[in-house]
Amino acid sequence: MKRTSVIVATLCTIAVCFSACKENKFKGYESTESGLYYKFKERNPEGKQPQMGDFLFMTVSYHSDNDSIPKFESREIMDVMNESLYVGDLYEAYSMLREGEEAEFVIKADSFFYYFMRQIPPFITAENVLYFTIRMDKVKSMEDFEMEEEVAIKDYVTENNITVEPTESGLYYIETEKGKGKKVVMGDSVRVHYTGKFLDGTIFDSSDGNEPLAFRLGVNPMIEGFVEGVLLMNQGGKATLILPYDIAYGMSHPMSSIPPFTPLLFEVELVEVRK
Repeated sequence: MKRTSVIVATLCTIAVCFSACKENKFKGYESTESGLYYKFKERNPEGKQPQMGDFLFMTVSYHSDNDSIPKFESREIMDVMNESLYVGDLYEAYSMLREGEEAEFVIKADSFFYYFMRQIPPFITAENVLYFTIRMDKVKSMEDFEMEEEVAIKDYVTENNITVEPTESGLYYIETEKGKGKKVVMGDSVRVHYTGKFLDGTIFDSSDGNEPLAFRLGVNPMIEGFVEGVLLMNQGGKATLILPYDIAYGMSHPMSSIPPFTPLLFEVELVEVRK
């Protein structure tokens, strides 16, 4: 507790000194009580404001007052709203933005690199800052994602005239070709060809043009719904699997190519089963 208090006190002192020293430099900017300088470029008072745990879809760029720090060109990123890691950090900046709003924030470079990369490059001094331009494009809660997923799966099933009932886990197993070979059981080694898609048909992964994917059920880590589907197959069979997010990639990682809470579709061919 004492060590934590010292760290917090030190960070607060740094923030106060930083605010005082930079007061003239940041004309045109306003400052929060913590000393975070900001300047709004676009406001949207009716927009949704982030809450803890919400997923934030943003367009972000930054440049620095230090020529040694490369520019971060404008790009779309996703993050999850959390408590601030230090005084005047990006999470404080996020908390100030509503959907549709854009602002520029002045973030201390040494603190940013330390807390997000665990090191401070030797060419960065205590006076260097990063100018972040952040546009809050979308704020979505877990409940928003779950509702959207439920609607997306229901619409896909209806539009494609799928009549099979989901399993207890929510998996839709649509057999497209009956396999005549060995039945799969847990512990078997299998080789499969597969194509993974989003429900809009966009392919995100495929074994097409490559050797079949080889793995051992229950030994090699695989997503739960994919394993459940393969266990329903016989060698030589083909099937389409529709996986709700909780038996696919779940929340996913904010920087993953698979968005959080995304239902997936896999077209699978079971090439070989080895007992």
